[in-house]
Amino acid sequence: MVQNTLKKIDQFYTGANRWWLPALCGLLYSLALPPFNSFWHPLFTLFPLLSFFALVPLLFFVTRKPLRRALFHTAIYLFFMSLGQYYWIGFVTAEGLWVLVLIGTFLICIAVGLFYFVAALSFRILRTTLPRGCLYIFPAVWVLVDYSRTLSDISFPWALIGYSSAGFLPLAQLSSITGVWGLTFIIVMGNALVYDLLVAVKNGSAQVSQNKVRAGILAAFVVVVSVWGILRISGTDLSSADTARVTKLQSYMDQFNWNRSSLDTAFTVTDSMLSVVEPQRPDLIILPESALLCYLDRVPDHRRTVQSWAARASVPIIIGALHWDYPPEDSPHKYHVYNSAFLIRPDSTDLKPYHKKMLVPFSEAMPFEAQFPILSRVNLGSAGFRRGAGETVFAVNKKIRVSPNICYEIIYPEFVQKRLDSSINLLVNVTNDGWFGRSSGPYQHAAMAQIRSVENGISLARSANSGISMSVDPLGRVLSRTGLYERVILTQDIPLIRLSTFYSRHGDWFVTLSMVMVIFGGVVVVRRRVSRGWRTQKKPPK
Repeated sequence: MVQNTLKKIDQFYTGANRWWLPALCGLLYSLALPPFNSFWHPLFTLFPLLSFFALVPLLFFVTRKPLRRALFHTAIYLFFMSLGQYYWIGFVTAEGLWVLVLIGTFLICIAVGLFYFVAALSFRILRTTLPRGCLYIFPAVWVLVDYSRTLSDISFPWALIGYSSAGFLPLAQLSSITGVWGLTFIIVMGNALVYDLLVAVKNGSAQVSQNKVRAGILAAFVVVVSVWGILRISGTDLSSADTARVTKLQSYMDQFNWNRSSLDTAFTVTDSMLSVVEPQRPDLIILPESALLCYLDRVPDHRRTVQSWAARASVPIIIGALHWDYPPEDSPHKYHVYNSAFLIRPDSTDLKPYHKKMLVPFSEAMPFEAQFPILSRVNLGSAGFRRGAGETVFAVNKKIRVSPNICYEIIYPEFVQKRLDSSINLLVNVTNDGWFGRSSGPYQHAAMAQIRSVENGISLARSANSGISMSVDPLGRVLSRTGLYERVILTQDIPLIRLSTFYSRHGDWFVTLSMVMVIFGGVVVVRRRVSRGWRTQKKPPK
């Protein structure tokens, strides 16, 4: 029965140029990733497991004949796969640039699709040239493609397939060893195994039993890892750990309707929320990115106001704002502007800044401007921020040492891991996800931040202007969180213990392993193709 069903599906697909089928399958890929998990609603608890099947249609399309049609339908699938993940970029409106933003969204989906087109094409080649090694090398190729998205000025490592495991926390514990890359590897391997099994069943191949065994072994491995994850979570005692009472203010300022009076409103709203917080006597108060959209340390009245807040509450405050400095004399710019977070301590008159290093391409900075200064004259609506330099640790008080991360920075595994020295015991993420609207964007961003906690065994305090603000313990458990588009105060006792993890000590070692596997596979493929060509030339003419 299964065989007949698979044959009918194959006949239906090959019977006409049904280009809409890869488009539909590409969109359905999104069901495996946030927000489709228990974070959104309990009904979606098992949806993250769909990630083990989400790429099967892609493997089906890329291995069809003729080649031209296979490549065309693969490109369609990958474009709509990307669109299902990044459609929310079109919500980011800029005055007079709405059409440009939509064109940019379209181009981003094409660009991301091209990354994975390389991985898909490698699967087609490996299936014919190195069928046994394909099962291991293809997932390694996918990992390298994911990692390549963290590199260069136009990096965009958003919503990688490994993040589906954020909705299934026992499995996500694997990231404490391999980072998100190991999760990606086993998920992509699972898709390849399911594809092999379905093809064998459809063709009535003798390899059905062998493929069932392979799929069973991986399923057993996933179960074992999940059981280990459950034991790791239940067996780690955080009750005796030192804690900090941390308050996140989700002040929710509507940036879509920002005007001259909005800054006054932001100060008024923040002041009133802090008045509510003061009796709770927290150890730290965190406000979101751009909570006060002004040059906080350059305007004396604003500076005195925030200092008075910290003094009045006798609590240190971390707050997002802007900053400017004078550039070197040979710079073509009059000012260097930074997207910053400031630590305001009640016992100090200094505002300690952290300037964002990883800037959003085109939105916050023009890519490759440092290499090609003429690009600084191109205005696509970007804010023209400068990248911060040097490492910054917020020594909040005697027991809290914070690694600050602004918005986009939290999605870079290696960036976060390298900045966490042994003295840091709290990861802070301030962000403004209001640009995303009520879309998948805020949920995706929150899931990526959650995985950073698991990878590095450190608690996370996240304050988002419009949500999702949350507290996460070193095992990735969400202790408390907010919804979207609500003004709310979130106070939570957060463990300050650091769990030693293999990933926090060794970083992206799994990426290096994947690279070795791909190089080895590439050498074998080239040798076999050369050998086949040599044997063909040696055959005597008939």
